[in-house]
Amino acid sequence: MTLRMKFLMTNIKMKSYRPFITNNFFWDFPTRFNLKEVSQFLDEDIDPTTEYISNTAKVIMRNDGIYWFLKDKKTKQIVSLISLSDLNLENNSAALMITFKDLSDNEKQEISERLLIFLRDQISLKTIEINNLDHIVQENFTNNGYNVANNNLLKRS
Repeated sequence: MTLRMKFLMTNIKMKSYRPFITNNFFWDFPTRFNLKEVSQFLDEDIDPTTEYISNTAKVIMRNDGIYWFLKDKKTKQIVSLISLSDLNLENNSAALMITFKDLSDNEKQEISERLLIFLRDQISLKTIEINNLDHIVQENFTNNGYNVANNNLLKRS
């Protein structure tokens, strides 16, 4: 990696990656959503939800990861949570978790395509730890440069 590339990678700020807008979804940080809506999506009481939102903001500000809730543009409901944690931009690695709520395969594909662009092209992740990643998302990643290296790792060469 050249010195310029290293400089660019270490100057990536997760707080800059909001909002994302796709055909059917509006992606934004948990702090940008109504507390009651988030509480209902997480199926948690208000206090743990407040703590969760606060913790996600701290992670984003420390540049250790990023969290988005996705709101369906038509129904105005939160339909997904994407969590990228343990972010290491020097090693190009992170852990990814995605929660979907009542989405079609086409909607999951739309989300997966934008997420792939972010992880592969915008922040250049080479290693992504996964746990029970939805098959639509995993297939999109494996069809676009990532390989499954054991059951819980996606790697790109």
